[in-house]
Amino acid sequence: MTRVWAPLLAMLSVAAGAAIPTPSYAADSVEVHIGAVLASNSGQEFDPRLVALHRQLRTLFPYSSYRLVKEDQKVVAAGGKIGFEIPGGRYLLVMPKALKNERVSMRVMLIQGTRPVVDTVITLRNRATLLVGGPRHKEGVLIISIGAVGTTTAAATADESLDVAPQ
Repeated sequence: MTRVWAPLLAMLSVAAGAAIPTPSYAADSVEVHIGAVLASNSGQEFDPRLVALHRQLRTLFPYSSYRLVKEDQKVVAAGGKIGFEIPGGRYLLVMPKALKNERVSMRVMLIQGTRPVVDTVITLRNRATLLVGGPRHKEGVLIISIGAVGTTTAAATADESLDVAPQ
């Protein structure tokens, strides 16, 4: 008897869903910003493009010189993935999972060769930046900045998208 009712209930659910207006839904996208900063104790240079991160860099990574060697940004839908080449033959793979309560959740993998050296899930406040102290690079250390700006685009409800005359 269960075998007879299951398909019938499924058909009724589909039919009922077609008759009842569906609520609005949203499409999430995330603009991911990455930066690769070479920090070293050779010189006193502070790259002016890093002014927004000045305090965090000096506090977390006490070096005398900071130079932005790579920056990039890409937009991806939540559930998608994007990659960034990082100096030193590394690759950063970012997979935004969700945008909820003004926070962006992402899986982040730093890959060197064929091996992931970092594989973690992070949650950032929307428009925030995370600094990751990284591997040795040339005469210093590579610091990777990962920032995210999430946006939600509301879609029309089923009633708004159908042009049906009242009966």
